[in-house]
Amino acid sequence: MDKIQTKPLTLVTAIFLFLNSCSTAIKTPIYESPDVDVNIEESNTRLSEISDIPIPSKSIIDLKKTFILGKGNDWMGRLSLINKKNVEEIYNFFSNEMIKFSYKEKSSIRSDVNTLIFENNKKAIFIKISKLNFGKTYIEITSTPVN
Repeated sequence: MDKIQTKPLTLVTAIFLFLNSCSTAIKTPIYESPDVDVNIEESNTRLSEISDIPIPSKSIIDLKKTFILGKGNDWMGRLSLINKKNVEEIYNFFSNEMIKFSYKEKSSIRSDVNTLIFENNKKAIFIKISKLNFGKTYIEITSTPVN
């Protein structure tokens, strides 16, 4: 009987496995949009419960990032909104409208993430405004008691 040469057979098998494992397809990650939970009906109901600050028209609540305790003038927590207006319009809206709700501006910063801080005798309102994709604006409003 002839002796089978194992070295060439092993080498051919290894080359075959190596070449077979190489893929010609380019694997790219699947784009997933940010998690934004939008329920228009619940959004409108929640926004109508807040009466002591102005809310930009056509704002939608990001329910996953919103945490509110209380309602009316006595709400506390974080209200996260998404609006189609640009950052400049939203910034100017709050700068002009918060005064009409008896708040005084304590601080304002214009940068990549714009911030406004307002205060009245009951609470402080911290507003963070930043740009989202597709021309939308993200607004985060935090309300805390003053004393």
